[in-house]
Formats: sequence, structure tokens, C-alpha cells
Amino acid sequence: MKKEKNVGALLGIPQEEMAILLQVTRAQWSMFLSGKRSLPTAAVLKLTEMLTIVKEAEAEEPDAVALKEEEARINKYLEEEIIFNQHKQHVAADELEKCKKKYRSAQNAVTITDALIAKGQYNDTLEKELLSSLKINAQNVLKKNSLLVQEQYALKLLVLQQEEVVLKQRLVRK
Repeated sequence: MKKEKNVGALLGIPQEEMAILLQVTRAQWSMFLSGKRSLPTAAVLKLTEMLTIVKEAEAEEPDAVALKEEEARINKYLEEEIIFNQHKQHVAADELEKCKKKYRSAQNAVTITDALIAKGQYNDTLEKELLSSLKINAQNVLKKNSLLVQEQYALKLLVLQQEEVVLKQRLVRK
């Protein structure tokens, strides 16, 4: 089992294809990996050659052009993520501000309706129902835009701001 993990991970070639490359059956290859059987000499030589290729490739300097292209793709990805993050920050900040405004307006509406009801100036049934309805609507707005909801938006905004800092740090390191 240890051979299977080491050789399989190192070479990155599935069992079936490896057996074909080594010109052995899949069963032979599988039994070799599990330590139950050895490979024919020709297969061992091919496997040794493959392992040598991998070791030599690890020792060589990476291809500078390919590395630069990969770094350019990473930078582009990070730049796009920063732009997307800033957009999400803007949306979260807008939502937080809208939520706060609605909450303040609803608080004012509840305060006004409570004061008018307490003064008893409105004795007409229609007016009392209107005040009651206004108060219920304002309380519903308070629930939808509660301090908890505002805290959730504020926390989301803080997380996005921290994410932006990390993205920018990663971009500078590249």
C-alpha cells in the first residue's frame, strides 16, 4: 500500500495506464504496488527510468517563461478578486447604510405614533386604526432592519475589508 501511494503520487499516472506503459497487466502492477509480487526486469527498468526522469526534473530550474506566465495568471486572478471584493464591499456598505436609515425612520414612526396615541387627539376609529397600522408597519421595518441585521452587514463588510488586505498582500508578494 505504501508503494502505491508513493509511486502513484510521484508519477501521477493511473494504474491502468502505468501497466500499459510498463507492458504488464494491471493485476501485475497492482500486486507490485501492494508488495505481493515483483515486476519483470524490463518493467523495473522502465519504472526506474520514469522515476529518474521525475527526479531530474525536480532538480532542474523551472521553465522561466512558463513560470512567468503562471505568475501573470496568478496576478490577473488576484487583481480580478480585488475588484470583485471591492464591489462586494460597496454593496455591503450600501446595504448597511440603507438598513440604518430604514431603522432610524421606523424608530421615528413608532415614537410619533406612540406620542399621538398617548395624547388621545385622534378619537375617530379610522384615525386610531391608521395610527395602529402605521405603528405595526414601523415595527415590522424595525424587525427587518434590526440591530442584529445591521451587525451582520457590518461584520460582512469587515471580513471583506480584511480579505482585500490579504489579496493585496498576496499580489505584492508575487
